[in-house]
Amino acid sequence: MEIVSEKNDSTYAVILRRHGIPPGDFLMVGNSLKSDILPVLALGGAGVYVPYHVTWQHEHTDVFPDAPGRFAELKSIRELPALLR
Repeated sequence: MEIVSEKNDSTYAVILRRHGIPPGDFLMVGNSLKSDILPVLALGGAGVYVPYHVTWQHEHTDVFPDAPGRFAELKSIRELPALLR
């Protein structure tokens, strides 16, 4: 697990390189489209968005991912195992 202060595509790219993970083999699961999902999709990875009813104002975005086959939105983290199958 990596702890980062800035969640953006360059930070994720450094982490993936450090661990030798091709972006196409990486899946991010998170509750922020802006800092969890969009940067990873920009690198060529996949993202699963699990919205939470409380979100920091700076995490709001009007951008919704257009990444067929690399993006999913779940209502609950409990749905993740079925998605991964």
